[in-house]
Amino acid sequence: MKKSRKKKLNNKNIIIIVALLTGVFLIGTYGRYIYRGLRNYYLSTKNFYFNSDKLSEDESYYQLDNWSGVEPVTITINMNSKKNNIVASSDNISYTISYECSTNVSCTASKDTGLIMNGSNTDYFTITMTPTVQLGDGDSIWLEVETSATSPYTKTLSGKFTINVGEIGLSYEIVDSMGSPYLDFNITNTLDYYEVIEAFGDYSVGDRMEIREYLALSPENKTHCTSALITLTFDPNLFRLDNTSEAYLQAKRTTTTTMSDGFDYINSVTFGTDALSSTSVRFYKLHTNNDYTYPFETNTPIITFSSE
Repeated sequence: MKKSRKKKLNNKNIIIIVALLTGVFLIGTYGRYIYRGLRNYYLSTKNFYFNSDKLSEDESYYQLDNWSGVEPVTITINMNSKKNNIVASSDNISYTISYECSTNVSCTASKDTGLIMNGSNTDYFTITMTPTVQLGDGDSIWLEVETSATSPYTKTLSGKFTINVGEIGLSYEIVDSMGSPYLDFNITNTLDYYEVIEAFGDYSVGDRMEIREYLALSPENKTHCTSALITLTFDPNLFRLDNTSEAYLQAKRTTTTTMSDGFDYINSVTFGTDALSSTSVRFYKLHTNNDYTYPFETNTPIITFSSE
């Protein structure tokens, strides 16, 4: 009888030990999330909010794959003290800014500290990365940013940005915002030469020429050359190309697709760009509530970029 009772006690102890071990595991795994949730709830009761469009408590991560490897990269980080469009902090929030970048760039920030005023409940700062060495295909740069609220309460947000060299001399971005009827696809060309894309005179396809040599050509012969031939491919269910844009008016070619309404719509445009220049192509959005900003809003551009 005593032996049976002892066995029952041992079983009970085993169950308790297993439960305690399980609790320790759960606390170790989820403890920081539970603590964070409780702390954020407490801060919300104090009407304290400290947020960012690119940074988070879990360290946000962004990657850009189309950098030219030449021009500086500037990242704008927006801060706010809002819970939503109606509720916001009633206190001014002071915060510090710290950052670290890879050894192949130099980094400069627009400021070291920030203040989110209780009237606007917004603030921002920029960090610019400038290459210090010559970069090529496969190279990358990175930046880690941390912001820490110091008053009236403390909270830390962070993010990491990795930027990979894509096609040397060419980079692009999509500028958009929620509610905007259009987006702009901006292309930067840092190439300092032109290529022949249609043979003429003594020139063959693929021949390169310096800018000075290109400028000496006749207007007709210039049409046979370009610094970079760009193709943008897109879904006409989402966007319609601005037919007044220079890219469309000077297009080398376009392709179309037949939509469900029976009409043909442009779904790609190919155009040339000048050396050392910037080009902006506008697209009208069919869904204005979406934000297609690239990079750092989405890691994959909604419009496909390629060059020849």
